[in-house]
Amino acid sequence: MPTLSLLDHEWIPVRHFNGQISKIKPSQLIDETISDLAYFRPDFQGAAYQFLIGLLQTAFYPKNDDEWLDYWDEGIPQSQLDKAFEQIKPAMQFGATKPAFMQDFTPLNGNKVPISGLLVEAPGENALKRNTDHFIKRDFVKAICPHCAVMALFTLQTNAPAGGQGHRVGLRGGGPITTLIMPELNSPTPLWKKLWLNVVPLNGDEKPQRYDETVFPWLNKTITSEPPKNLSVYPEQANFCQAFWGMPRRIELDFDNITQGHCDLCGEESSELISYYQTKNYGVQYQNWRHPLSPYRTDSKTGAPIAIKGQPGGLIYRDWLGMVTTNDDNQSAQVVNVHDYRDLESHQEYHLWCFGYDFDNMKARCWYEHNFPVYPIFADPDSDIKELIALALEFSNETLKILRKALASINKQSSSVDIAYWKETEIPFYEFVTQLIEQKDNPNGRFHFLLGWTNTLLKYITQIYDKAAFSDPDQQMINSEKISTRVKLLKDFNKLKNIKKIKNNKPS
Repeated sequence: MPTLSLLDHEWIPVRHFNGQISKIKPSQLIDETISDLAYFRPDFQGAAYQFLIGLLQTAFYPKNDDEWLDYWDEGIPQSQLDKAFEQIKPAMQFGATKPAFMQDFTPLNGNKVPISGLLVEAPGENALKRNTDHFIKRDFVKAICPHCAVMALFTLQTNAPAGGQGHRVGLRGGGPITTLIMPELNSPTPLWKKLWLNVVPLNGDEKPQRYDETVFPWLNKTITSEPPKNLSVYPEQANFCQAFWGMPRRIELDFDNITQGHCDLCGEESSELISYYQTKNYGVQYQNWRHPLSPYRTDSKTGAPIAIKGQPGGLIYRDWLGMVTTNDDNQSAQVVNVHDYRDLESHQEYHLWCFGYDFDNMKARCWYEHNFPVYPIFADPDSDIKELIALALEFSNETLKILRKALASINKQSSSVDIAYWKETEIPFYEFVTQLIEQKDNPNGRFHFLLGWTNTLLKYITQIYDKAAFSDPDQQMINSEKISTRVKLLKDFNKLKNIKKIKNNKPS
């Protein structure tokens, strides 16, 4: 297979405002007629956003907020973008000739693995051996085109879950949540602006000094992590931009046995279908990195940053405040912090597009996406809105515990209670937040809305309990035990510590 230049070749599918689908090369992303990327898999769509943001962040970064705003207002000149991308062209070659994009610099000479293994939902090696691939069957993808292979490879390296002994997780750990600042959902915004919103200024040591293996690890021999040394790569040993190009897995695609036919992923005809790859364990082991597109929490024991991961049930408003603000325990993504202080038009609304896999060790259980609102007031250091919302969320958590306890006492508890609770109270929660913000200059008036939020939750949990306890048509008599449990539910609710704070208008 001839080498494919990822900067010169048109390989990225996009959707235009008129509905047309086409393929572009990265430097064409500034075309104002392009509305979005057009990948057929949500994980590829999310990865492609990160790929293009990574290109801009690495080769066309603004030096400060003023320069960022100049490009935002006036556009990115084609000549400047072409010149910037020319610097990184050696790192963007894909094919049999090394160095090759996202592939190990050294020939691996290992066993051949079916190309479907690049897809994170594919059954693992043990599942195939034990014949336990019940839900996602083997051989569902036998051959893929180079365009899909590039994005599958990037998606795997970016999200890499635990893969067995020595098969390292991604730079952010397995299955990180990615959070991107996006314009108003119904606002017709060109693709390039959606990408540019997620590029941050670089200065000092953050700026790439050279476009070598400190940025793109496949440009030289892999820093492997075999025992007993178990070497790790820390942020101080590489450039900031390697966060976008982390390469935890040692992979070499088999370009010697390409075939002709239709790609099993995109369906397009290709004379260069790839069916196998080789892999080897003990690739790059990343430690203590902070990716600019992910939120983090701090490990209470070590103080190390831990990227927020996907969880069963997906992202819900319980997670929202930690995604859009920073406190002692959680830090929103760097791109969110930078956005908060940009002097963008106040009438424009922005939201946070959050996505990622929920992994159970090596198994992908689900892909989740969610949109969260972003409010400019969170950037105001003098506002206590965040504290009031945190109080409301704490109260929501306490209320759920009471509901769980009551349902368990009548043997009606199930794992779906938690998910339903957060989903079904989400709309009134954001209505409450909007009311709080509208009353930002009236501190006394805001507690009226806090009290309204507690009443909303009380009404919800009593309805859920009554339905579970008293809706059985076969039960002629109302069980006195269930009535007692209902009374206790109301008492427990009124004993919650935050109820007194709210009713007394004295939040801590």
